[in-house]
Amino acid sequence: MAAFVSWYGPLIDLSAAASHVGGFVQLLAAVRRVFPHQEQNAATGRTYQKTIVEVGDDSRSSFCVSLWSSKQSSGIIAGDVLLMQNIKIGEFRNGLEGRASQISAVQVLFNSKDLTNPEGIDELMTSCKVGDATRSKLRRVAEWTLRTKRALGESDQQLQVISKNWKETKEKESPDLLCISELFSQRKLCNMNVYACISKMVLVSSPTSHLGHLSVIDKHSLKEHNEIVRDFITAGCKLCGSPLYHKNLHAEKSYAIDCPNNPKYLHVPGQIYKPFLIYVYDQSGQVPLLVRNKAAEILFANIIADDVSECYKSHMLLETSESEHSPPSME
Repeated sequence: MAAFVSWYGPLIDLSAAASHVGGFVQLLAAVRRVFPHQEQNAATGRTYQKTIVEVGDDSRSSFCVSLWSSKQSSGIIAGDVLLMQNIKIGEFRNGLEGRASQISAVQVLFNSKDLTNPEGIDELMTSCKVGDATRSKLRRVAEWTLRTKRALGESDQQLQVISKNWKETKEKESPDLLCISELFSQRKLCNMNVYACISKMVLVSSPTSHLGHLSVIDKHSLKEHNEIVRDFITAGCKLCGSPLYHKNLHAEKSYAIDCPNNPKYLHVPGQIYKPFLIYVYDQSGQVPLLVRNKAAEILFANIIADDVSECYKSHMLLETSESEHSPPSME
């Protein structure tokens, strides 16, 4: 159970949001879809990671709430029933949305797998420690969620056909694909197939530092990112994909002595793609994935890191040569 949070505003139905523009409210609703989102502060240039959740209740089927990205919000998936505390209602593009602030909190009251049949609601309500007003609203939302499973994409049929990906023809070709929400229930190491979209990449600019700078790249910022080669390419083992940095800030070797992919346990040095994270999502949620050298080659159209490095060096030499032989400018 989450820590107690003081309420600055009433618990409302989503249909009443227009009456509380500019104020704080408490929202209890079921998640329909989850979208990763990135914003940039125009004044400071700092990038902020957010999670946009589309929620609904028995009074309004669709309403968007912007949450700060955190370990808790990253685990939210379609079908969860949330209590969102101290959410500020604001206007956005001729509509309304909820926005989290520093005093906001999010609590998952029911997980998506809790709501399977109407007979189980009473048992779930008994184990949920909330006030009378919240309990009444929670029951209405739970019953509404069960009635609208098809719209929420939480029926077994839709989990197998629609929620996994949005291309019906692909589903027919690959019936064993999982949706993102199904990954969270896996407890054993195994190979799984998913069909999802990439929302962003997270790179570590200074991997030898424990406080390395994180660089977030999405489709909107890729053109402005001018350090791709430095952030993506490094010296490493071409077999296991481990960077072969000599020492970290504590003068310790920062890579494994043995290569697990070589019977002789020897690293094969060369240029590799640095390990990085990609966030992938579908209609049911999002999840971070660690990408190493071999997977990165597949992701980047089978272009190996050596080719990228050589191309970059040639480009830099050409630029240097042109600058040395260019005539001086007249002022």
